[in-house]
Amino acid sequence: MFNRQRRKFFPLPDYDLSERKVKVTITGKVVDINYARKLAELPGLSLNEIILLDRVAKHKMLSDEEIRLLKTKGLIEGRKPNFHISSDVAAITGERASYIKQRGFKDEHYKKMILEYLGKYTEASKKDITELILDILPSVLDEKMKENKIRNIVYAMSKKDKTIENKGTNRNPRWVLKFI
Repeated sequence: MFNRQRRKFFPLPDYDLSERKVKVTITGKVVDINYARKLAELPGLSLNEIILLDRVAKHKMLSDEEIRLLKTKGLIEGRKPNFHISSDVAAITGERASYIKQRGFKDEHYKKMILEYLGKYTEASKKDITELILDILPSVLDEKMKENKIRNIVYAMSKKDKTIENKGTNRNPRWVLKFI
């Protein structure tokens, strides 16, 4: 079954072994033919690894052993449960832009953007900072995770880096550059 789906570049079947039954879900259309074709053509990739990469693409859970296997081979990156294909796989499959969107940027990039904003406009509210970087945060993060990421970046800038300070209140912050 898996080999037949693989040859047709279809997504691989999903198995649910709960409730003392076996439930198989077969998707009958190709989500992205180019990605599927390139993935199937990757040299040295076993059927098991292709199945696991298919699960990563579908955002399905992986066991610790499966994660270790894919990470050791350099096929995935990220932290549990938000894995994405590695830069090497992205380069081969033509998914470079998707890779960057999923991986996101280093925190330093977001901090630099906030500092540039404050340099140009002198102050920023929480809403301003959120609007500035929310849409460029990694696509694998949900809304709550993105809010936490923004909060952590601002916290690091104010408490650890000491590059910005709050001239407003905790409820309504007004962030400005800190001059030492």
